[in-house]
Amino acid sequence: MNPESTGKKITSGEAGAGHGNMSRRDAIKTAGLAGVAALTTSAVSTAQTAEDTPAAAQAKNPYGGVPSGGITLPPYYRPTPSLVSNNVYYPGQEQLGLDEMRISFIGSTPIPVTRAQAGTCIMVELGNGKRFFFDFGSGCVRNIIAMAVPLSVVNDIFLTHLHVDHYADLPYLFAFAPWMGRWKPLRVHGPSGRTPEDGIRTMIDGMKMMTRWHTDSFNACPIGDGYEVEVNEFDFRDDNGICYDKDGVTIR
Repeated sequence: MNPESTGKKITSGEAGAGHGNMSRRDAIKTAGLAGVAALTTSAVSTAQTAEDTPAAAQAKNPYGGVPSGGITLPPYYRPTPSLVSNNVYYPGQEQLGLDEMRISFIGSTPIPVTRAQAGTCIMVELGNGKRFFFDFGSGCVRNIIAMAVPLSVVNDIFLTHLHVDHYADLPYLFAFAPWMGRWKPLRVHGPSGRTPEDGIRTMIDGMKMMTRWHTDSFNACPIGDGYEVEVNEFDFRDDNGICYDKDGVTIR
């Protein structure tokens, strides 16, 4: 029930000295205004105290700003390139030290290849700028480009053996890399066979024959060099033998 409707008044003893007769609503309003005034006075007093306190004695955010004002990094702070993100790898952004290497599984399935998984191919990048590819299965070219590696720098391909799922994208690279700016010979390393016909030299000769119409028609532009292939055929019977040894890099 509304106290005013009953005509009930608060006496001076209830409302405090000096207020005389006062309705309950007026008493509540008076108390609220007094509370707001007290909070305002406290805030002003706190601000004045902070101003009067020496700067050395005040709490200070070492990253700039004010306490409770959010952390802001100083203008000179910059993360090193390799620490831009520890959770997400952005191709082409992470720098390698001279004694470091990065191994990327470009593809890892023999058959069938899918949109999510390319044929067998492993890319090894060294801090000295060298880059090597071990096997070159179907679909790996697409993923290599997605790793921000242009076809013009794809070279030194090592084939573990001559099943097609380990070199299916090699003819494509051979046919189009010169048009992408690789005007140096393509270097391919692979095993010999029990007979010369089973070795990588014969396989590369067959690839050249298979793509002859393509290379002849593209050479008509002309585009310059790039269709030469340097073949390094190592003895498949030489277990743990050295098949590459240049610029401080040894591959067995």
